[in-house]
Amino acid sequence: MPVTPNFSTPRRWPAEAGACERMKTRAFERLKAGARPALNAALDAGLAGYDRLDALSRFHRLSRDTILSETPEAARAVLREIERALRAERARGGHWTYDLNRHIALLVAHRAEKTRLARLVKPGA
Repeated sequence: MPVTPNFSTPRRWPAEAGACERMKTRAFERLKAGARPALNAALDAGLAGYDRLDALSRFHRLSRDTILSETPEAARAVLREIERALRAERARGGHWTYDLNRHIALLVAHRAEKTRLARLVKPGA
C-alpha cells in the first residue's frame, strides 16, 4: 500500500521575512563556536607528540642539514615550506584528494616551527 504524505499537518515557517536566514546563521555560528575548541584540542594533542625529524623529513625540498640546523635562516626555510604545503592543502579543500589529517599535521608542524623560530631569534636566548 503506498504511503501518502500528511498534508493536514501545518508547516511551521517563521512568521517574518528573513527569519529562516537568521536561524541558519545562528546555527552556523553555534557550529563554528563548537568546532574551534575541538580543533585547538586536536592541535594541542598533536604538539604533545610532535616528532620534528619525522614530520619534516616528508618535505622533499628540505635537506636533512636544513632540518637539523639551529639557525633562524633554516627555521624560516622550514616555515616557508610548511606554508607552501598548507596553501596547497587548502586549495584541495572539497576535492577527493583533500585529507583533514594531513591538514591538521601541517598545522601542528607550523605551530611548532613558529614557536621554534621565535625561540631562535629571541635576543639573549
